[in-house]
Amino acid sequence: MRKLFLVLLSLAVMTGVALADNGLGIFGTYWDTEDLGGGFGGGIKFRGNLGDLFGVDLRASCVTQLDDWEGDDDLYLIPLEALLLFRIPLGEYSPVKAYVGGGGGYVIVPEADDIDFDDDFCFIGVGGIEFALNENVSLFAEAMYRFFEVDGMEIDGENIDLKGELEFTGFGVNAGLFFRF
Repeated sequence: MRKLFLVLLSLAVMTGVALADNGLGIFGTYWDTEDLGGGFGGGIKFRGNLGDLFGVDLRASCVTQLDDWEGDDDLYLIPLEALLLFRIPLGEYSPVKAYVGGGGGYVIVPEADDIDFDDDFCFIGVGGIEFALNENVSLFAEAMYRFFEVDGMEIDGENIDLKGELEFTGFGVNAGLFFRF
């Protein structure tokens, strides 16, 4: 838990400019992985503008309660991601905003049941909508597809090469509140 807190704190410090430009979102998340089923969690995202049509999202989330994980300890997946977004113009006064984007990141998989899965890079595509409640607060929902596979793990000090056989690739959704600054 300390590791996650330090990562989120570092992310917040590094994105001070993004906070001043646009805002902060909090969300619930669902990720349906290929080999271990679906899992739920939550996350936070920071958004900065790169002009009228483009933006960048920096996000961190934590997913657990995977359906097909049978260990005694919970297995956590902690994706840290950066995405470039393209805003789809829907009209200057429309309360609805749409966007698509893609990017990459790094997924931390903490040890569970004495199994230490390798952390590794991931790639993500996303599409979403925001509905403005007022000029500072929006509801948002987004669909995403994340590519992530684990190549190895360590059990009792012995490294095991999985050769990309453990797939966490899959569809996911996020929904939450976005606060503009």
